[in-house]
Amino acid sequence: MLFIQFYMMIPFEGLYMNILRILVACVLFVLLPFNAYSTQGLNFNTVQHGFPRLMGMNIGKKHYSDPVYRYEISKVDVLILGFYPGWGRYKGENGEKTAVEGIKKLNKHILVGQYTIMNEAPDANNMKSASRDVGEKIDQEGWWLRDVDGRRTQWTDKYNKWDVNISSYVEKDADGLYFPQWKARRDYKIYFEKNPGLNIWYLDNALSKSPVKLADWNHDGRNDENFSPEIAKQFRLANVAEWNEIRKLHPDVLLLGNSDDVSSPEYQGQLNGVFMEALIGRSWSMEKWKGWERVMRRYQLSMRYTRPPHLVGFNVWGKHADYQRMRYGLTSCLLGDGYFSYTDENKPYASVPRFDEYEIELGQPLDTMPMQAWRHGVYRRFFEKGMVLVNPNNSSRTVNIESGYSKFLGKQDSKVNNGMRVSGELTLKAKDGIIL
Repeated sequence: MLFIQFYMMIPFEGLYMNILRILVACVLFVLLPFNAYSTQGLNFNTVQHGFPRLMGMNIGKKHYSDPVYRYEISKVDVLILGFYPGWGRYKGENGEKTAVEGIKKLNKHILVGQYTIMNEAPDANNMKSASRDVGEKIDQEGWWLRDVDGRRTQWTDKYNKWDVNISSYVEKDADGLYFPQWKARRDYKIYFEKNPGLNIWYLDNALSKSPVKLADWNHDGRNDENFSPEIAKQFRLANVAEWNEIRKLHPDVLLLGNSDDVSSPEYQGQLNGVFMEALIGRSWSMEKWKGWERVMRRYQLSMRYTRPPHLVGFNVWGKHADYQRMRYGLTSCLLGDGYFSYTDENKPYASVPRFDEYEIELGQPLDTMPMQAWRHGVYRRFFEKGMVLVNPNNSSRTVNIESGYSKFLGKQDSKVNNGMRVSGELTLKAKDGIIL
């Protein structure tokens, strides 16, 4: 973590305890050293965003030259874009660079990244794909991931792509490169070399094991299961090989991976951030199958095992106007220091829905992430200018709130955010939260 956190959350008792928390936070900031992992060339002050912190995953709609859309997506703290090779060809010289610069003119504190993916690629004959050069290279080198019958594998058929054997079980190319090194060099040349405004290299499917359940990874004539310890380890090592190559090419870039688990020895301390996709809101979401507590444990470990500035995205899916789900996700995210990302399920990764809560300025947190419920199964965390409460339970809960707090006056869900003072009992619906 950025700072060593050695003091536990203390129940709030009034003004003097609040002042004490601020003094403790100041002492920690001045005296404690930074994490041993550093980001060369990047001033840490440039990534000190306020709360709530927001992340936009806008790889779907690619209208980055549209001034209206550009303005909408510029309102977040961290933004991931999805340029494809040749995107800027008809938008003037280096249109990608112009688009990023335009976004940064609207928000000087924003960090902008570019989407990449290594474990899958389009067929070389897919004339609709701007990345068929990758398929051509894989054809040339024999790098497709195949099963024992020699068939190419697909972890999903949704994207018209096939899986790559990214491991070192394959042969190197004529330049002495495995696929991870070749792919890093190719992506650097296309996306990053002439676009210095890009701060983040986004790595999709940086998973703890391959999404392909069965494949003959090591060419021994038998299908290997993806959860085999050795096969899973080789998959992780291949990802790390790409990350190491990226840092040789671009030492100042921040690496942010879409990963389910970064606690393995291979992944610890490697990435600068993690995108925790669809924690809430999808049929396969972790909150649905393993519970909110497991979500928060994953959140905590993602912060612990990343390098500064710990760009951990807390992604939730839902309808555009599902204010309760948004509050549930946002307040859960605010229990830690991550970046909240809300995906409109009808426009996946193609918009940045705005909510009243995004306009609140909470200041800096006065507590670390709470590991236990405060009262009656409700969690809370204090900030310089307010507090957040979360009820992750399957039934409503009532708690007593100290005097001096109010709900803010909102326009979207005015029955909840009605501007009224809160003193005494406050009832939170099941799977809901609130900012006071």
